[in-house]
Amino acid sequence: MKQKQSFLTILPLLADAVGIAVAAWLLPSLAAQFATLSTINVLILGGAFVVYCTAVYLIRKLEPMADAERVSRLPAWLTATRTMRPLAIFFALAVAVIFLQQLGYWDSIFVVDDRILGAGESSSFFVYGPGAWIAASLFYVLVLSASVRVTIDEGSSSYAGLALLALLGVNGMVVLGTAVLQSTTFFTGWLGAIGGLVLLVLLFAPPRVWYLSKRPSLLASVSYLALLLFYAWQLV
Repeated sequence: MKQKQSFLTILPLLADAVGIAVAAWLLPSLAAQFATLSTINVLILGGAFVVYCTAVYLIRKLEPMADAERVSRLPAWLTATRTMRPLAIFFALAVAVIFLQQLGYWDSIFVVDDRILGAGESSSFFVYGPGAWIAASLFYVLVLSASVRVTIDEGSSSYAGLALLALLGVNGMVVLGTAVLQSTTFFTGWLGAIGGLVLLVLLFAPPRVWYLSKRPSLLASVSYLALLLFYAWQLV
């Protein structure tokens, strides 16, 4: 039992180490991939989004450690619905914007001619297309902020494996999100690095906050901050 608790303690550190290694290895090629707009990129991001939502859901389903409430130093408002819901909406809208960007929507809106498409087709292009992606992305709001029944018992044999998979799934989306941001020209210099860090924290900190509320750990907090700092540094 003591060995299992020790392993659970290092799980976030292991996941973050893998995240940094993968970023150092794949980030340049992924950024180059996303710099060229294509439907393939949307499929990659769409699949990653599904994995990410599943990973966050698994974190929410984990049973907290026995003394989590006593040990945790996180303020209660961090996991409150009024905090998580706006962050989830922000993430969902950011994902929708990225999907539309990779589909070339933001470039095409300036060249679409309703005299050629017709009123109905123009409406579909300008309203229903973006609306569909936004609606799909907003599924994340339910995953991050809705009530979830804890069903993954700490004593079960699958607890550690599911926790590791969930942490790796979240970090995988951080890698792809950073690659998309790196493929743009919005982040330059120290101001760009600071802005990138703030954006990464707003987008990807909530899942780790949920995990820390269940398994408080200063090392896991510092490790994830180091991971986001590394990714922010990669943006410039």
